[in-house]
Amino acid sequence: MKEPEFITIGNYTYSRALLIKVRLEATGIPCMLGDSHGASNEVALRINESDLAEARQIIDEMAGASGAQKEATIKLLRSVRRILVPVDFSEESEKAARYALMLAAYMKADIRLMHAWFPVPAEHFAWGEMYAMQSDIEAQMRAAEAEATEKLSFLQSTLKRQIKQQKIRGVDVDFDLLRGNPSDAISAVAHHYKPGLIVMGTKGRNRIQRGFFGSTTQRAISKGKIPVLAIPPAYTEKTLDKTQRLLYVTNFDNTDYDSLSRLMAFVRPFNTKIYCLHIHKTGSTVVNETRMQNMRRYFNEQYQRFEIECGLLQSEDALEGIETFIATNNIDVLAITARKQNLLEQLFDPGLSRKLLLRSSIPLLVFGGVS
Repeated sequence: MKEPEFITIGNYTYSRALLIKVRLEATGIPCMLGDSHGASNEVALRINESDLAEARQIIDEMAGASGAQKEATIKLLRSVRRILVPVDFSEESEKAARYALMLAAYMKADIRLMHAWFPVPAEHFAWGEMYAMQSDIEAQMRAAEAEATEKLSFLQSTLKRQIKQQKIRGVDVDFDLLRGNPSDAISAVAHHYKPGLIVMGTKGRNRIQRGFFGSTTQRAISKGKIPVLAIPPAYTEKTLDKTQRLLYVTNFDNTDYDSLSRLMAFVRPFNTKIYCLHIHKTGSTVVNETRMQNMRRYFNEQYQRFEIECGLLQSEDALEGIETFIATNNIDVLAITARKQNLLEQLFDPGLSRKLLLRSSIPLLVFGGVS
């Protein structure tokens, strides 16, 4: 894995740096946030040296922007602080909604609840029966839609009541109801709403055992580059300020640096220790140790204020290695990048992953791979 050659273009407050980062990335300029060697309340904004001239021009334009131009940039920033929460009204999805609210309180993010439902399938009726029962089917569809709207509204009211009781500022909750396939609906809403994060329960109402994720969650992860935070059924709800240990599993891929940059933005509001772990089988220890040393050096240079521990773990079975490390180190959140196909295939395999699912009680943060 080649370490990116980034330079610091400036030091800014966190909110200002995030605003510039979102604007630059919208034009295709990769950015990273790191520690500033200046004021303690500032962060460093880093870019590739080859993008320096274009980035400076955009930053200068932002400084002089007003009216519609300024509002467009602010809308981009707001998209980072949006959380999409697909729900099917199961206990798992409602637990995910409550977790999203805890997270939104720290991030000052808005939440959009969404639910997708299937109309009554007509293929189960003969044509004559369909004609005779058309009005009844339409009534059933209207009733189903009304019921879903009522449940979404109730969940929205519940979260808003918590916001008021806990005096949370800067957070709002709305909802969206769609007809059709859940995974297609999630993609459609995500394209329009442009959230910075999707929070989902890992099992739906049907509870079909299809690996670590439910099928809808799995497709949501595979379809886009928006990070997905999957909440397992065994997760015991607790406040996020007790999320003290996060494990990121690396395979020394170039996409790691982008994922780690987004990970740092995710954990910045919390006092979190980060473990960066590579799991390998017997052999290649010297090569892996060299790669890990490079990553460790990169962390020390870019993220000095974070407590980060990098290491190798030898295990013939990746899932068993992860499971053991989580239990031994009391990990609160597991993070991976979806481009690690070898790891994901194991996670999606029903035989191996069901065992991990039954024992797992921590959220899984999945970053989409960067092409």
